[in-house]
Amino acid sequence: MPQRNVARWAIAAVAAAVLAAAGAAFVARRPPVQALAAAGPAQQARPLTMAEWLAGHSQDWRVARLAENTAVLVIEFPNLAEQGAALNRVAALLEKADAPRDRVLSDAELAALIARAGGNSRTFYQGHDYEGKGLARFFALAAAQGLALNPQEQRLRATLVDTGVLLASSDGLRAPGSQALISFTATQADDPSTPADEMVDERRRDAILRHEASHGRFYTRPAYRAHCERFWREDLDDAQRELMRRYLSGLGYDRRDEELMLNETQALLMHTADTRAFSAQAAGLSEAELSDLRERFWRRMPADAGDASAGPDAARPLRPASAVVGR
Repeated sequence: MPQRNVARWAIAAVAAAVLAAAGAAFVARRPPVQALAAAGPAQQARPLTMAEWLAGHSQDWRVARLAENTAVLVIEFPNLAEQGAALNRVAALLEKADAPRDRVLSDAELAALIARAGGNSRTFYQGHDYEGKGLARFFALAAAQGLALNPQEQRLRATLVDTGVLLASSDGLRAPGSQALISFTATQADDPSTPADEMVDERRRDAILRHEASHGRFYTRPAYRAHCERFWREDLDDAQRELMRRYLSGLGYDRRDEELMLNETQALLMHTADTRAFSAQAAGLSEAELSDLRERFWRRMPADAGDASAGPDAARPLRPASAVVGR
């Protein structure tokens, strides 16, 4: 989730030192992952509820499934720098308009892309969300290019295999079924030495996690995905869809990717309560338009898509009291 100016949703750091000869030896001695047994999927930590995720703060990577939707793996990183080192290159490959879709950027290319966006490696994103198949593609392309992964990317790869989000085979990595990864960070202060806003307070952290969890629902629950697709096609008119494309394009998203556009739209409109991150005015919508769109979304959501008011991606202030799910 990118951040724009003070409210740009951002993350992390340009890859730290690249290990030329890292490989399996690094993975074998990588630091222990909090809340994750090293022995693999059979001994994973118990899933954590949304409340438990928000109540805790990590000093290292905190890794577990989301209790309300166990097809979603969550990683809480200790800070934006660590998160960005692990996931900024994934974001560039899968979402950024000015990055290629057929190869992974080098560290220098990623740094240039971030500089053009006007932020820094910590303010490139503040939260991430990816389907398993997109993650598998990232690692396959990096391997095909002979591109060295940095330590955090190597640890990410091992974590995804350990937790069963990706399966390793002689042909590389593959994604089994519908699984997703989302991430957020512990709270942190702003860096006064930079013009960007690196601050993550409790309010922002809560909104980031709920926003990313809605993406996890989109990736793993077909009925919810279908509802979001219908909402994009039928409830937004041509002008409103163009406003959202323009807004998201301004954040660096690839407007040619229609699924990306509608997925980000549902997460911003319905699951992002922090107005520093998203507001009707920022997108060019009126407050009345935004309220009407929210009303329609919740009222028309089918029962088999789940009741978001009770789910992990609930953003209760955004759900009108009159909206009855499934009506």
